[in-house]
Amino acid sequence: MGFLSKLFGGGKGSSEIDPDTALQQLVTLYDVPDVKAEGGISPTSPQASEVRSIGRKLHKAGGKAQMEAVRDSLRARVPWATQNLETIWGGMKEWQG
Repeated sequence: MGFLSKLFGGGKGSSEIDPDTALQQLVTLYDVPDVKAEGGISPTSPQASEVRSIGRKLHKAGGKAQMEAVRDSLRARVPWATQNLETIWGGMKEWQG
């Protein structure tokens, strides 16, 4: 089990996520000194895969509206991360639809 799986409980049965948990996971991913210094998460990094996974789970739980709500909540908590999140989610069919 990888570090992120341990941290975020990436069990095989967890295909949905509630907005508060998703927001906390995103804040945790963006609250890393290297991520802050780089101005975001690299879209090709393992952390970006986790961000996409969070997006998919949100979409499954409540559609694009739920993804947008969490994005807006992230904007309130970590304003600089919003554009990076949208870039990472930008290639996902769940975000485009």
